[in-house]
Amino acid sequence: MTLSIFEPRSEHIISVAVPVPLRQSFDFLLPITSPENEIKPSVGARVKVPFGSRKLVGVILSIKSDSDFPENKLKPAIEILDQSNLFDDALWTSLLWLSRYYLAPIGEVLDAALPVALRQAGELMPNSKKTWALTEVGRSRSLDELNRAPLQLAIIKLFMKNSLLTADDFKDTATSWRQAVNALVEKGWVEETQAQPALAQRSLDKHDFITLTEQQAVAVESINQSIGQQRFSATLLHGVTGSGKTEVYFSAMESVLAIGKQILLMVPEIGLTPQLIERVKRRFSEPLVVMHSGLNDTERHLAWWHAKQGNAKIVIGTRSSVFSSFADLGLIIIDEEHDGSFKQQDGVRYQARDVATYRAKQQNIAIILGSATPSLETFVNAESGRYNLLSLTERATKVALPSIELIDLNMQPTNDGLSPAMLEAIKATLSKEKQVMLFLNRRGYAPVLYCKDCKQAAKCHRCDSHLTLHRRVNRMRCHHCGYEGQLQTRCGSCNSAEMVDVGEGTQRVEDAIALRFPESTVLRIDRDSTSRKGELAEVLEQARSGKADILIGTQLITKGHDFPNVGMVGILEADQGLYSTDFRASEALFQQILQVSGRAGRRGDVGRVFIQTNFPENRFFEKVIKHDFIGFAKDLMAERKAAQFPPFGCFALIRAESPHQAQALQFLRKARHDIQPSDGVRLMDAVPAPMERRAGRYRAQLLLCSNQRSALNHTLALWLHLIATDNAAKKLANSVRWSLDIDPLDHF
Repeated sequence: MTLSIFEPRSEHIISVAVPVPLRQSFDFLLPITSPENEIKPSVGARVKVPFGSRKLVGVILSIKSDSDFPENKLKPAIEILDQSNLFDDALWTSLLWLSRYYLAPIGEVLDAALPVALRQAGELMPNSKKTWALTEVGRSRSLDELNRAPLQLAIIKLFMKNSLLTADDFKDTATSWRQAVNALVEKGWVEETQAQPALAQRSLDKHDFITLTEQQAVAVESINQSIGQQRFSATLLHGVTGSGKTEVYFSAMESVLAIGKQILLMVPEIGLTPQLIERVKRRFSEPLVVMHSGLNDTERHLAWWHAKQGNAKIVIGTRSSVFSSFADLGLIIIDEEHDGSFKQQDGVRYQARDVATYRAKQQNIAIILGSATPSLETFVNAESGRYNLLSLTERATKVALPSIELIDLNMQPTNDGLSPAMLEAIKATLSKEKQVMLFLNRRGYAPVLYCKDCKQAAKCHRCDSHLTLHRRVNRMRCHHCGYEGQLQTRCGSCNSAEMVDVGEGTQRVEDAIALRFPESTVLRIDRDSTSRKGELAEVLEQARSGKADILIGTQLITKGHDFPNVGMVGILEADQGLYSTDFRASEALFQQILQVSGRAGRRGDVGRVFIQTNFPENRFFEKVIKHDFIGFAKDLMAERKAAQFPPFGCFALIRAESPHQAQALQFLRKARHDIQPSDGVRLMDAVPAPMERRAGRYRAQLLLCSNQRSALNHTLALWLHLIATDNAAKKLANSVRWSLDIDPLDHF
């Protein structure tokens, strides 16, 4: 574009956050325009700028009159895309904080908070939707005129049942419906209009309301008090499985909707959203939108727009929904707050639970964190008084928690992962016409294919891991890098044909159960059986309806699902987290066991849970059998406090990977040498990752620990500045792929 020269404005320089992995902003000149066409952008607006050979869409951080760089060296921005801030005030402050806290590039943070269409310089308002309606001419003409155009006739008949139709309404008519509709438009029978998709106001199902229990009513009263005062409050709603936490959420939501404000309801996985959406729709008439990875870019943009405009009163979403912009947010709810899915593990590595809490504080609103097995971080905050603690110790149905029994595998052998005691319990449960749920957090048929002659196992050529046998498709798969190959009938080391499959996955257990209980309907729920879009919702509904007698699944079946007819839960492998190198493993295992146990006996008779273990004497199981999360958490708190591990200390992990084995370690050893730790910051040695080779790259890590967050972040900020300014450090950093993870959730 050609720029005219006019008197320069006082504030004519913009500082822009560009979506690149650099922890800085960049200065540009505002486009020079005539006074009558003067552009007055705002902080938080998008702008298109030249960046090397590319044109990028960034976000304005500030507008100023001078720069640290000579003005004649600054390039003018190409185009100002918005006139106002795209983010509400609390979200904007939270995003800037996120960048500082997680030491993440501000450009990447702001980019992640926008729909894809806006990142690509698309229009702020989503594309309008074409609609068609009959004209007066179309209503007055005789249908006999269309006897020789059967498709047009069918479309006109469709209009007689619906006053307004969209493309979705024509999809089942014929593939050539567009030509037929266009022909009707040309005849003047039909008119075409463009309209923004609106959110529907629904009628209520009055039968969905229930009476709160005494404990639920106390919790609701406490939360409503905070809502009424319109001040920040964080509440841990610690309720045993089946205690009716969702009803407490709904009562709080009613109070917020009554004063005309919006609600953000976050869940860990999209598998939970269909069931929750249906419950919300039965309870509330207000318009709602959903936000999760299963939506396409257009659907996500539309949901974001409706939330920003205030049209959507309820937003239900997974981790990234924390970046939604709202017109008037009044409450945030995080269901299953302990779940690891709330932690982003690549790109900008943020913890959505913590970002949501900070945002609620900026917004001066209430946030509810719900769980039967809270994260230790949240539990410590509640114990210290920083968060309110509300407890639901009884199930809403008044049914007692399930009994938990251990099956000692030292006393009886297993066949296909099933002990005689477990098989007998399954048989007894089925005889009562109750469902059985078997939990095994390992998909596939067998985790190892083993050579009896040379004792070697089939390994992934790209990872330090074994290939998993998937018998259904006769393929070998790596569950770490995604590699897939043909079934190995001969050993790759000695060419022996004596290959045996060792261990159990969900497919093997499914086959074994089908063989032993041929009259029962078996349903497997894992990533392999629910890979198609919408398939997970279908199988979960099948499980809830009672059409399947035996459910076999991985962690997909543990998270908040209500299967009313499940009378028994069998946990086939409970030992994996007992002696792990990961200090969080026992916490995650306890949460997983109590969550899956809670699926049993939610209606009617008391449920039963059977856990197969080689270590029944382990003290861990004493707390499990008693459903004693608080006792377990306090023991764990004492251990963590003594070791100064989170949440009593702060961790940061620098990860590096390279195709060359020595390079990642070389970079981290140089980093350890360059880092100048503040008082109280401790540096561990650079070491290979527990799984050193993954997807063909060698990985290593460097752990930093501190008792003070500020000291840790200051230390890392100085090192990041060195990486950006020192040529030798920069060169070494550019030779590997590296990342910084504040508050890492895993160390693999």
